[in-house]
Amino acid sequence: MLERGQIEAELVVETNLAPSGGFARPLSFAPDVWVGVLPRLTLGLVHSDPSLDRIALGASFCARRDDFLCDGVYRGGGLDARYLVHVDSEWAIAPRARFLVRDLDPVKPALTLGGEVQWHRGRFAISSDPYLQLGLGNNDRGNRAELWLPLVLAIQPTCRWVFELHSGWNSDVAIANDGWHIPFGLALRAAATPHFDVGAAFGFTSLLGPQNNPKQRVAFLTINWRS
Repeated sequence: MLERGQIEAELVVETNLAPSGGFARPLSFAPDVWVGVLPRLTLGLVHSDPSLDRIALGASFCARRDDFLCDGVYRGGGLDARYLVHVDSEWAIAPRARFLVRDLDPVKPALTLGGEVQWHRGRFAISSDPYLQLGLGNNDRGNRAELWLPLVLAIQPTCRWVFELHSGWNSDVAIANDGWHIPFGLALRAAATPHFDVGAAFGFTSLLGPQNNPKQRVAFLTINWRS
């Protein structure tokens, strides 16, 4: 969460590491920005998969395209709203809603409803951003209801470095019994200056599950600025 008037901007480079399809195809550059508009309300404009707690590929803007994940230069984005309802020395809780357009051909608008929960003590933190995604159109063309239960474990060995383990559970609601996925990723972030962070992450989009595919791998590079 941001203080009133504070701005956070991030550029995420998302690249394919799967053996099929060609290295770094697709490759996308996804900008995200958030603004603290009230003491407890943060609004944002998002494009990247990490902004949705997803280890995935094909965000806007596509620099190297393919026919499935990046079939156009711009694939859509979203509006993000978070409201902080509780914060103390260990816990922070913020309900969150997003309006997304995840594809333009065909148009796939969606609404997500959920919330962020974080616990931290000393150098350790556990966070989650569970949400239900509701398709608002073209449901018969892949824009179905989805449930996302991400989980992040973080440790800060020094004041400048943070190491994170990303996992969770997700599925289309209609096939939750036999269509779920468990992603897995590792990330490292470093404070380059008091206002700039840089980071890198490597992950599997579906390491475990009935339809798992360990060959689906992705890497993220991030540059983050906060006022």
